[in-house]
Amino acid sequence: MLISQIHEFISALLNIERQLGVVDKEILASFQKKYPLPSTITPEHDGLNSTCSRALNEDELNWLQECFAFRWRAIADTPQDYTFDPQGQNVLWINLAKALALSLKKHYLELLIPPLAKNKSEPDGFSRLDEEIDPRDIYLSNDGSWRRIKSLYEKFQQPSAIFQTYDQKKINPRALTLKEMFRIRAKRGEELIKQIEDETYANFWDYLIRRIAPTWQKKGKCPDHILPSLLELIEIYFNVINQESNKPEFNKKLAALISELETCSVEDINHFYGIEIYGDQRNYYLVDILLDCLAGTEDLEEKLANIARWLCRYDPTLVSKCKNLTRVYENQRVGKYFDAGHLRELILKLDQTTELVKPGIQQILRLLEHEKQITAEVILKIKAVYELRWRQIIDTPSDYLRKQAENNRGWIRLAQYLAGAGYIEENYYQLLIPTIKFHIDPVTKEKITNYPLSHFILSEDGEELIYIPNCIANHQANGTFYCFTASRPRMLTAKELERLKYVEHQFYAYYLQVLADEKIDLPVSRRTIMAVRDLVNATLNPKALRLGYSISESQEKAALLAYGKFSEFLSQLPSDEYARLYAHSVIWRHEKMTVGELLEEVQSPYEQLSEALAMQPKLAAETAITPNKIKKPIKERECAALVAQKLAKLVMDYDPDVEFNLTIRSESISALAEMRLCSAKRVFRDWDHIDDKEATRRVSIIMVSLMTHSFSYLWFTGVQLEIAGYSNTTTETGKELFKTVELALELGDFSKIRFIYTYLIRKIVQRAMNQTDFKTICTRYEDTLKWLQSIEEETMFKPENCTCFEPKQIFVTLVPFLNQVRTRSILDNFLQKLIHCLSQPQNEYIKWIQVNIEFNRLLNKAAFSFKQREEVLSQLRQGPQVSEKDFLQQLSVYLVHKLSIINLQMGHKSQGLFGVDPGQYNQQIKEVKKSLQEHLPTSESIATQGEKNTLNEIFKGLKQSMQHTKSGASHAVIDYLDTLENWILAKDESCDVAVQPVVS
Repeated sequence: MLISQIHEFISALLNIERQLGVVDKEILASFQKKYPLPSTITPEHDGLNSTCSRALNEDELNWLQECFAFRWRAIADTPQDYTFDPQGQNVLWINLAKALALSLKKHYLELLIPPLAKNKSEPDGFSRLDEEIDPRDIYLSNDGSWRRIKSLYEKFQQPSAIFQTYDQKKINPRALTLKEMFRIRAKRGEELIKQIEDETYANFWDYLIRRIAPTWQKKGKCPDHILPSLLELIEIYFNVINQESNKPEFNKKLAALISELETCSVEDINHFYGIEIYGDQRNYYLVDILLDCLAGTEDLEEKLANIARWLCRYDPTLVSKCKNLTRVYENQRVGKYFDAGHLRELILKLDQTTELVKPGIQQILRLLEHEKQITAEVILKIKAVYELRWRQIIDTPSDYLRKQAENNRGWIRLAQYLAGAGYIEENYYQLLIPTIKFHIDPVTKEKITNYPLSHFILSEDGEELIYIPNCIANHQANGTFYCFTASRPRMLTAKELERLKYVEHQFYAYYLQVLADEKIDLPVSRRTIMAVRDLVNATLNPKALRLGYSISESQEKAALLAYGKFSEFLSQLPSDEYARLYAHSVIWRHEKMTVGELLEEVQSPYEQLSEALAMQPKLAAETAITPNKIKKPIKERECAALVAQKLAKLVMDYDPDVEFNLTIRSESISALAEMRLCSAKRVFRDWDHIDDKEATRRVSIIMVSLMTHSFSYLWFTGVQLEIAGYSNTTTETGKELFKTVELALELGDFSKIRFIYTYLIRKIVQRAMNQTDFKTICTRYEDTLKWLQSIEEETMFKPENCTCFEPKQIFVTLVPFLNQVRTRSILDNFLQKLIHCLSQPQNEYIKWIQVNIEFNRLLNKAAFSFKQREEVLSQLRQGPQVSEKDFLQQLSVYLVHKLSIINLQMGHKSQGLFGVDPGQYNQQIKEVKKSLQEHLPTSESIATQGEKNTLNEIFKGLKQSMQHTKSGASHAVIDYLDTLENWILAKDESCDVAVQPVVS
């Protein structure tokens, strides 16, 4: 390439200099400085005239390529992008690139658009850049590769074609991104007009919108969890319309929305793109409006308002508080414009096939006709009807989690309208399913209402909705189909697995295809595991592990004897125990096998074992538990040492601290330390009578007893223990018990609590009881021995001896005892501590222990007579479980009692001879209590509102009552209530300690 060609390029740019943008002017200045035109040569450039015909050297060629790269970075995705329009100013650059390409032996498009060099051929159609290609036939993909519009068009002509593409590696199909579609839509020029099947299209985008877009909603579903982000985008725009300062925030939210959208399936993304938005003048597909947002066009206001209208129609909870959208919601009668007339229309459309709801619906309609507005009473009646209906339809074909259309659609829509209008909580799923208590998904941290009901199952206790995509994601990542609840990850229960059948088909299909064949291992007895350990001790030769399959004659003989002994053990096993062992899985270093498979692999030529295995299936057939048939072909006999190593892992899964022989322990190749670290922590069959709930109760009682029992010990031998601000001095054995539970307690993870409990008994308590050495005999007191004995013999946990209970049960039982003057003060103090403890963010296990430590201390106070103590314990031991309604009612009673006393004490400090006029005091106490009780929610509303709503109503009513009182102490009492309310309803879970309310 000659310098004269550069001069021609500079001259051409100078002719249109006024039309050039900032970047092109900057590049022109660089060209003029490096290659001044002959007419502008100065004395310092004298002699350059004669070099105009000189060819460019390598450095100059590299400099030109850098100029092209600089310009591309500046114009990419702008109107000057070569792939949008190669006409106008771009013609000069294209001509220069073609001339330079001849010298460099490259395709000119690689100079204009450097990213094109990443792939020599196009991934979809395999065409190459050496063909003559119009730049507008190219668009850049998200992965940086170039694609041809022609290939995209040809793909869509195929039968059953899906609107999708592939990344360069072609691993998984994906939807076209908004950025890619923006680049396709931006192409301009009359040359793009096409005639296809007697239809004329202005360009490929016109063809796409008119022919392909109408098919997008035939598959997939709207990704509902994206819609709140879409509403936030609209809010940002309308909050500060047309202000430049708003654009960065708007663009940032748009980018976040695009990223969120790209995580969805191809069908769901296309469905989202194809949503039709109706306008006054014309209709748009949602994708077109989103591309306008990406391009920053000026006419967004009306289009985004139309999306807001579509959103509130699709889901009436998606209502913005932005004032600039008021006219949209007023026309649609949603949000604060939702009125009694609209409510009546929706109620009349409700399905009433459940007979029990008809009287309630008629009562609501009469109320609306009389009141002409939506009152608190109307909302309470609606909640009662929903609760009644839920009790009738749970786990039936009409369950909301099984069916969202047909007879349930009206009920769901009404709940959405009420939530959008603020008459109920934002989590309208709680109106549909009144038992649920959690509003945020613990994994995604999104509101659960952002996801469709068809993606959830109800937890067995009815308190949580389990988001099944989380279970699938966990299985794909970790191999466990666990659900993530508010407390900890855990397996689904049998009832929850039954409910899994009714979630969206794709999720249950995944379970059937991937997980249904996986079985839960039934536990085996300790005796069986110890027999396996003996087999391992005799056959796990570390040297054989090093030598692979080579085994000496003496080692083979030892293994033969060991397997002969083990075969005798197998032949004497009960049939169901044998079946459990045979089918039991062992996972070791990413390989999963059953014990039966391992024994089959090693059995020949051990004929005795072969005979035992041949006999046992007949025994197993007599039971309901039968081992799975070994499906994979039997390979050559496995090395006995390798099989023994896998069986050692089975032993470690039940007893991580088990001792093997010295030969095995002394060789690191045995990998015992690794096995201990990844022990499954299974529980022997011998402990089947202890379930998770009972193990949790027992471990918690032991922890309370550790912190409250007065241990006897020799001087300087006591050990100080601390938990949640409480301390006690105990023995070394007590310290061992404490340390075993401490980590699980701190993490709030009791998923292995049965193992922890059995470990405490087997490894600590029983071992301590069996110690007969001289030191133990001399230092252990009889009191400690009896304490350990009460754990081993389980007398500590029997109902007649129990002094630990559920915190709310303690509260409900103790509130009536406030009427007893002698213990009123200490009871009042304890109940206040209990409420404070329950309001803290610690896990429920620590709260349970804290409350019961305080309760046991309370029982031992001198002010508590033996008779009172026994009366309280008798009620707690014999009383039924406390419901949420019982707790809230007694909380109301306690608050009325507390506030009336505080109010009178502060307002009458100088009455009577001793500061109080007893007669007047008692009378005013009654009056204050009566006033407070009148403002509390009724028993009926407590039963229907749920805990949080009821608590709000209680505090609201008490504050209103105090505002109407003439007492001078009302402001101080209201301040006390505010502090107490912040305790109980605090949302900031990052706080570890709440400030205790003080009345000054």
